[in-house]
Amino acid sequence: MTLDKFDKLNLELKEFTTELAYHIVGDPLVLSNLDEYLNISSKHNLKVNITTTANNINKKHYETLLNPTIKQINFSINSYNANSHKKSLDEYLEPIIEFVKFAQKQKHEYFINFRIWNLDEENSAKEFNLKVFNKINEAFDTNIDIEDVYKNRHKNITIDRKIFFNFDEYFNWPNLENKEVSKTGFCYGLDSHFGVLSNGDVVPCCLDKDAIINLGNIEDNSLKNILTSKRVKDIQNGFKKDILVEELCQKCEYRTRFDKRLEDE
Repeated sequence: MTLDKFDKLNLELKEFTTELAYHIVGDPLVLSNLDEYLNISSKHNLKVNITTTANNINKKHYETLLNPTIKQINFSINSYNANSHKKSLDEYLEPIIEFVKFAQKQKHEYFINFRIWNLDEENSAKEFNLKVFNKINEAFDTNIDIEDVYKNRHKNITIDRKIFFNFDEYFNWPNLENKEVSKTGFCYGLDSHFGVLSNGDVVPCCLDKDAIINLGNIEDNSLKNILTSKRVKDIQNGFKKDILVEELCQKCEYRTRFDKRLEDE
């Protein structure tokens, strides 16, 4: 998405939100001009959450990642296992830790999360997680116990001021080829969030990376018109009644965790 289009989009987004998440599969740190995108969001008084694999993080990113419009940086640590790497785990983690140490010295005000999203029974990489915990314990003088994490299923553990481990379970990305999970249930899609892909397609959530539920394109219509369309209202009303209107939602594993949270409430 060009800077001009992004500027126009941010102007429209102000009506719907006060913060953005720079992700939907793509990694913002691959942008050589990420600072220009951040400055546009800052101009529109929008806070930014960045999610990154940090495969290529280095000192040239440091100044950009101190931009005051950033609210949160999420490092997807278990992405290391999902991608082929020539780097060792230490070679992958050390530049991330080096940046976090730098941010600490600058007295960063945003949140930093080390994401480990693989704690379910079948797909957990416990040996990998142990190596990560040991590395973080050594770097930040903490004492995170892997057995405690698996036993008590913490959602977050504090590493230092505004620095956390963030835990969740593994999930398969929704796809029309997947088996149906359920025709009933709830989701926060089109309530607390929606997505805009780099080509301008609007989708109900960040998991619809291929715009299977294509609600419209910001090149052809205003965001307000797209988000008040009949299709959007049908999806929203369906969620309120525990009905999954769209086939992709019926085949989404991730959505089921919202059912569990509602039961807990």
